Amino acid sequence: MYKLRDYQQELEDEIFRLWAIGTRSIMVQLPTGGGKTKTFGSITHKQLDIGWRVLVIAHREELIFQAKKEIEEASGHSAGIIKSGYPPSPLFALQVASIQTLTKYKEMPPFDLIIVDEAHHACSRSYTRVMEQYPNAKILGFTATPCRNDGQGFKYLFEKLICGPTTRELIERGHLCPYTLFEAGKTVDTSKVKKNGEGDFNTKQLSETVANQIEPDDVVHEWLDKAKDKQTVIFAVDVERSKEYAEAFCRAGIPAEHIDGETEKDDRRDILKRFALGETLVLCNCGIISEGVDIPGIEVVQIVRPTGSLSLWRQMVGRALRNAKGKKFAIIIDHSQKTARKKLGLPDDDVDWSLEPQSLDELGKAFFSVTCKCNHVFRPLPHEIPKLVCICPNCLAENTFKMGNGEEKEEVEPKDNLVAGSDKEKMIDLTVNPEHQLIIDRLLCDCDRLQYPKDWVYHRFMDIAHDWKAEISMGTWRYLAKKLGYTTKWATKKYQEIEEECRELTPDELDSLWVKAVEKIRPYGTQALLKQHTRLVELKNKTACIEITSMPLLKMAKPKAQNIRDGFYAVGTSVAEVKLRVKIKTEELVNV
Repeated sequence: MYKLRDYQQELEDEIFRLWAIGTRSIMVQLPTGGGKTKTFGSITHKQLDIGWRVLVIAHREELIFQAKKEIEEASGHSAGIIKSGYPPSPLFALQVASIQTLTKYKEMPPFDLIIVDEAHHACSRSYTRVMEQYPNAKILGFTATPCRNDGQGFKYLFEKLICGPTTRELIERGHLCPYTLFEAGKTVDTSKVKKNGEGDFNTKQLSETVANQIEPDDVVHEWLDKAKDKQTVIFAVDVERSKEYAEAFCRAGIPAEHIDGETEKDDRRDILKRFALGETLVLCNCGIISEGVDIPGIEVVQIVRPTGSLSLWRQMVGRALRNAKGKKFAIIIDHSQKTARKKLGLPDDDVDWSLEPQSLDELGKAFFSVTCKCNHVFRPLPHEIPKLVCICPNCLAENTFKMGNGEEKEEVEPKDNLVAGSDKEKMIDLTVNPEHQLIIDRLLCDCDRLQYPKDWVYHRFMDIAHDWKAEISMGTWRYLAKKLGYTTKWATKKYQEIEEECRELTPDELDSLWVKAVEKIRPYGTQALLKQHTRLVELKNKTACIEITSMPLLKMAKPKAQNIRDGFYAVGTSVAEVKLRVKIKTEELVNV
């Protein structure tokens, strides 16, 4: 029998406590690699011993047989398989089932406990139809990512959400592997790729963009530079790209294979076996390895398919974070620009998971969606569309809707944040600078001695670091966050704010920003002067450098510094200092 880790035991104890007070359905969140199967395997063992019948549901063949193997090891009981093409074993009290096969049953076999693996899929009608057949059974849903991008939620499927330790906590405890994240030298510019109603990229456009910007040999060269000879999973945007990447690796003499959802059952099993044994070094895939596949030996994930989905991002990077013998750290190579990755955060940032449905934003509203009288915006589930009637996941009100002609609504463009991804590769530095740490520790001592509020430490640190704040590593930000009792999400946000503040904008970005800022400047006489005779040549460290065509005009513009700062502020850009210079060979620099 497997001995649970301390946090797994705490989760199990909390589940039994909730059951004891009458809670029937519970969702459990545990990061990828945290041992979800081991946890529900232990619960299964205890319930089988008291005569319960247990059903474990998964949605893909690899997950079904992986769950069967692990739950048998964890529980000490044999499990039957409920899946088309496999002989049934109805006498076993433990069954692992394919959701697709279960939905075909006219009469469900009796069970006392239903366990849903990868439970973020549980909103779909196939799952809810099965769960409705067991009104008296206990229900447990396990997932690393209890979130959806369609405005649906889980609050009427599960009564309680229990969250285990965060990814960062599991890394610190040694249960998951530390990682190094690289932004690839050649990244995908998704600025012109439309988003769909769920906030992710339009699949067809993304495929075309990736194909046009990233050559298969680029993927191989990136791997050779950063991850040579390490066991790697490549995430491709589509099947064609995945096959091209595998062929490119093979041409370079590197053993590689491709796998996708249409790969024959026996071939898929053999491919995964060869990869697990190390016979295949690089496994290129489309939509197979992102969920549930447990191969601890994976040292590298290389992501060649940008995403706006937090769930998919966490599932992909989580493949590399499992510990394995001789594995000191994982490598994540991301071909997404940081603009695409920014809202997703780092793989171990804190996330406020919730059962509550998250209403679609303005971009989501631009596509097929329903706005309920409670103001919650969501997309109907697939089984609701034929009836033109859907249930609001926020208030359970019934909504009717009409289908359009298949065209998108008028497109709503997301707010332009004027953030550009770097074409130069970048590694996220998670180490703590000793000198910066010493400054923080001294400020903490001063804060305690003077009895100041904790945020004084942050503001004083920013004052001290004014001239070198761009050198503050992510690791240092996280150290400061931990000392102040803040989350890793706060640290990531501050790191990104400083990075954005200190980076140099491209000429096109400067022109675009200046046009917008000038439109907000008042009075109109000043606006006309700046519009005709100036241009923004640099914006860095909250200092704007503006070029003007002549010295007389410069003298006219000097008193308008505050108006210029107000214009920048109106378009969401903070400027502390404005510098004007005349556009002549010997440039005269004037501070205003």
